[in-house]
Amino acid sequence: MGSDGVKELGKGLAEFGHEFGRILEPVAFLRDNDPELCDAFLKLHELTLSDGVLSKKHKFLIHAAVTAAQRDREATAMHIIGAMRAGADERELLEVAFTLIPVAGMPAFAAFLTAWKQARQATP
Repeated sequence: MGSDGVKELGKGLAEFGHEFGRILEPVAFLRDNDPELCDAFLKLHELTLSDGVLSKKHKFLIHAAVTAAQRDREATAMHIIGAMRAGADERELLEVAFTLIPVAGMPAFAAFLTAWKQARQATP
């Protein structure tokens, strides 16, 4: 990766970190071990989470629900932070949490609530 690529990667990582409140461990691993793959991931992230027919906020809410269903608390918290920074309010987050119960069960609901608490502590 040339110096321009390294600069772009650094910029992409800074934007990613701001959006989620920090650089996630798997992304840091990619940065350290395969900068080109990390850059590709960041570009995919930017492309798929930008406003389109669905808003960025709604896309983050979907990601939070999916990761909660997978019981990945860290990823869920980061997606909740992204949703909040994109304008999601408490009522929207609560409704997403409730929608998890019939399709993913109480464990996913609990994972979402725990991640939401973590997200609240991480953001002012």
